Amino acid sequence: MAEISMIVTSIDPLAPYKVSDDLILELVSVTATVEDDSEGASVGAWWIQIVEPHELVKHQPLGGYMLDNRQVQMTCAKSAGVRLGDRIKFKVVP
Repeated sequence: MAEISMIVTSIDPLAPYKVSDDLILELVSVTATVEDDSEGASVGAWWIQIVEPHELVKHQPLGGYMLDNRQVQMTCAKSAGVRLGDRIKFKVVP
Protein backbone atom coordinates (compact mmCIF):
# COMPACT_ATOMS: atom_id res chain seq x y z
CA MET A 1 0.00 0.00 0.00
CA ALA A 2 1.92 3.05 -1.23
CA GLU A 3 -0.68 5.84 -1.22
CA ILE A 4 -4.06 6.26 0.46
CA SER A 5 -6.69 8.67 -0.79
CA MET A 6 -8.91 10.17 1.91
CA ILE A 7 -11.75 12.66 1.99
CA VAL A 8 -12.31 15.34 4.65
CA THR A 9 -15.43 14.35 6.60
CA SER A 10 -15.41 16.86 9.46
CA ILE A 11 -13.85 20.16 10.46
CA ASP A 12 -14.22 21.45 14.02
CA PRO A 13 -12.89 24.76 15.36
CA LEU A 14 -10.36 24.62 18.20
CA ALA A 15 -9.27 27.23 20.72
CA PRO A 16 -6.93 29.85 19.17
CA TYR A 17 -3.20 29.25 19.66
CA LYS A 18 -1.06 32.22 20.58
CA VAL A 19 2.11 32.23 18.49
CA SER A 20 3.45 35.61 19.62
CA ASP A 21 2.24 38.76 21.37
CA ASP A 22 0.61 40.05 18.21
CA LEU A 23 -0.28 36.85 16.37
CA ILE A 24 -3.03 34.41 17.25
CA LEU A 25 -3.45 31.36 15.02
CA GLU A 26 -6.94 29.93 14.51
CA LEU A 27 -6.81 26.13 14.46
CA VAL A 28 -9.22 23.44 13.29
CA SER A 29 -9.45 19.72 13.94
CA VAL A 30 -9.84 17.87 10.63
CA THR A 31 -10.99 14.27 10.23
CA ALA A 32 -10.34 12.52 6.92
CA THR A 33 -11.71 9.09 6.05
CA VAL A 34 -10.39 6.48 3.61
CA GLU A 35 -12.41 6.61 0.39
CA ASP A 36 -11.70 3.04 -0.69
CA ASP A 37 -10.37 0.45 1.71
CA SER A 38 -9.89 -2.25 -0.93
CA GLU A 39 -6.14 -2.08 -0.28
CA GLY A 40 -6.62 -3.11 3.35
CA ALA A 41 -6.22 0.35 4.87
CA SER A 42 -8.89 -0.42 7.45
CA VAL A 43 -6.94 -3.33 8.96
CA GLY A 44 -4.74 -2.32 11.87
CA ALA A 45 -3.17 1.07 12.46
CA TRP A 46 -0.67 2.78 10.13
CA TRP A 47 1.63 5.79 10.37
CA ILE A 48 1.06 8.01 7.37
CA GLN A 49 2.30 11.32 5.96
CA ILE A 50 0.48 13.82 3.73
CA VAL A 51 1.57 13.89 0.08
CA GLU A 52 -1.03 16.42 -1.19
CA PRO A 53 -2.23 19.18 -0.80
CA HIS A 54 1.08 20.98 -0.42
CA GLU A 55 -0.21 23.62 2.01
CA LEU A 56 -0.80 20.81 4.54
CA VAL A 57 2.45 18.96 3.80
CA LYS A 58 4.67 21.72 5.17
CA HIS A 59 2.83 21.87 8.52
CA GLN A 60 2.50 18.19 9.40
CA PRO A 61 4.40 16.67 12.34
CA LEU A 62 7.71 15.01 11.51
CA GLY A 63 6.39 11.53 12.34
CA GLY A 64 3.20 12.02 10.36
CA TYR A 65 -0.24 10.94 11.57
CA MET A 66 -1.86 7.73 12.75
CA LEU A 67 -4.48 6.14 10.50
CA ASP A 68 -6.77 4.03 12.65
CA ASN A 69 -10.20 2.60 11.89
CA ARG A 70 -10.13 4.16 8.38
CA GLN A 71 -9.75 7.69 9.84
CA VAL A 72 -7.00 10.16 10.57
CA GLN A 73 -7.47 13.23 12.75
CA MET A 74 -5.16 16.21 12.47
CA THR A 75 -4.88 19.78 13.63
CA CYS A 76 -4.10 22.51 11.13
CA ALA A 77 -4.44 26.26 10.71
CA LYS A 78 -7.85 27.49 9.62
CA SER A 79 -6.00 29.53 6.99
CA ALA A 80 -4.85 26.29 5.28
CA GLY A 81 -8.22 26.37 3.54
CA VAL A 82 -9.27 22.77 4.17
CA ARG A 83 -12.95 22.21 3.27
CA LEU A 84 -15.42 19.37 3.65
CA GLY A 85 -15.12 16.98 0.74
CA ASP A 86 -11.48 17.87 -0.01
CA ARG A 87 -9.28 14.92 -0.96
CA ILE A 88 -5.98 14.37 0.81
CA LYS A 89 -3.33 11.89 -0.35
CA PHE A 90 -1.21 10.13 2.26
CA LYS A 91 1.67 7.71 2.01
CA VAL A 92 2.46 4.96 4.49
CA VAL A 93 5.58 5.70 6.52
CA PRO A 94 8.03 2.76 6.36
